[in-house]
Amino acid sequence: MTLTQDVKETIQELIKAKKNLRIYPENNPVYARTINNVYSRITTILDSSGSLTLKIKQHDIFFEGETVYHSDEKEENLALFFFKDGIRELTFNKGLPKKEMEDFLSTLSVDFEREVLDDDIVTLMWEKDFQFIHYIVDDSILLADETYEERAIEEAKKASNNNEGILSAYEDAFGLEKESGVNVVPLTGEDLGSIILEIENDPHDKSITLIHLLFEMLAYAEGMGEYKELTGFIGSTLEFAINLGNLEAAVYTLKKIEQSTTEDIYDKDAAVCLKDLKRLVNSAKFVKLLGEILDEGAEFNEELLYEFASLLDKSAIPPLIHILGELRNAPARKTIISILSELGKKDIPTIAKGLLDRRWYVVRNIICILRQIGDTSAVEYLTRAVRHPDRRVKKEAIRTLGVMGTGNVLPVLRDCLSDTDELVRLAAVRAIGLIGTPVSKKIILDRITARDFRNKSYNEKKEFYEVIAKWKDSDVIGLLIRNFKRKTLFKRAKNFEIRAAAAHGLGIIGTEEALESLMKLQNSKNKLLRENVQLAIKRITDEKNRG
Repeated sequence: MTLTQDVKETIQELIKAKKNLRIYPENNPVYARTINNVYSRITTILDSSGSLTLKIKQHDIFFEGETVYHSDEKEENLALFFFKDGIRELTFNKGLPKKEMEDFLSTLSVDFEREVLDDDIVTLMWEKDFQFIHYIVDDSILLADETYEERAIEEAKKASNNNEGILSAYEDAFGLEKESGVNVVPLTGEDLGSIILEIENDPHDKSITLIHLLFEMLAYAEGMGEYKELTGFIGSTLEFAINLGNLEAAVYTLKKIEQSTTEDIYDKDAAVCLKDLKRLVNSAKFVKLLGEILDEGAEFNEELLYEFASLLDKSAIPPLIHILGELRNAPARKTIISILSELGKKDIPTIAKGLLDRRWYVVRNIICILRQIGDTSAVEYLTRAVRHPDRRVKKEAIRTLGVMGTGNVLPVLRDCLSDTDELVRLAAVRAIGLIGTPVSKKIILDRITARDFRNKSYNEKKEFYEVIAKWKDSDVIGLLIRNFKRKTLFKRAKNFEIRAAAAHGLGIIGTEEALESLMKLQNSKNKLLRENVQLAIKRITDEKNRG
């Protein structure tokens, strides 16, 4: 049976497990047998190939370029199950413990429609903090469905008891003027009844119609008293509209205020009142209302969110960051992150101050937002984030430096290679590889040739060789071939790991120059070396045949 066929059958076992673990309790023999079957198949593949990487598309799952699963169904579609939450690649690594496999299967079997309305597969996998199961998430989805552990939610609940203090701290830190001025005049029962009746008869843009009329009246008003009264009515209508999920009303109001400024429509006193009205839309009070309707399930299209964000000013950033840590469901967080990713372009330093938030999950979101913005001026803030005490934040900061950074961040990333946490070190290796300069290459080569390199775990050795294989230079190929051939009398197990990792790198480079040496060891008695050699030979010959 070919490896591809093994993978196909393993995926079918995963689908079966997804169903069985929903039906049977943990103490049922079927439950235990299901886990054993999947684990046995996965470990068999890992024993022969070292790792199993699956590429995820909407309706397909691929292994080494071949389709191993396809379904056009909307329900019970394993590819779509992962794809819809942003997972684009899933990798199982050799050494996978049975308990981690069981945790993965239990996550896979969750009925998200009935059991965990506010979570997704990425969130739950992040909570498990898998060591041998890795995944790559589409950046836009990652921002949408940020990973929050249960304790993080508990922290948020506790924090809600001291909301005013946190928000006050933000305002003090950012040096922003506190909201003032707009006296929101409550509409009378008759006024509200009229609005509701109109909305019931024709729900489209009735709030906007009323706001339009109030702006028309403002043009004919006289004196500060009338200006305040009318802008107060507009503010009341805006609150009413946002409670109905009508964000268009806020966009319309902000555009009218902007128009009045550029065209000098109103006199000085009216302009002051409109400035206060704009301050209301940017205020913590309005942002809180927006957060509440988002948590209740309100959704807005991307164009509307972009327009809304572009009309806000930087004073809205602190309350938006604050509310980001309070929201309960992923779509709501996605909306706020989308707004901040656009609004933040106006003021990177203010966004970056969110990195000081005491909640790790907020800091991680801010890092993602800075990556989404893509302004290289944020790099100086991100270099500090790699010292954050939470490794999840560290890893995200390192990854972002790899995507956004240039050669000037390499000293910081090089220091991360000495972190006590292996996962942080692995993230640093990949980030250095992404920057891809000659200095990057030298840093990786220096580590590979260091005396203590052989003491690293096999997974870490393999990652180094995988990254250095991006440079297909003759000196890299020469080093890999020498390390592949290297023999020693002492610490032979560690040396076999180096040779196996070097074979893995040679397979990635795809150089025919290494084929002769690889062929000689394709039947090595050492299982790890033999598996990597055979896989490297297959990759090189397949590439040659395709060429």
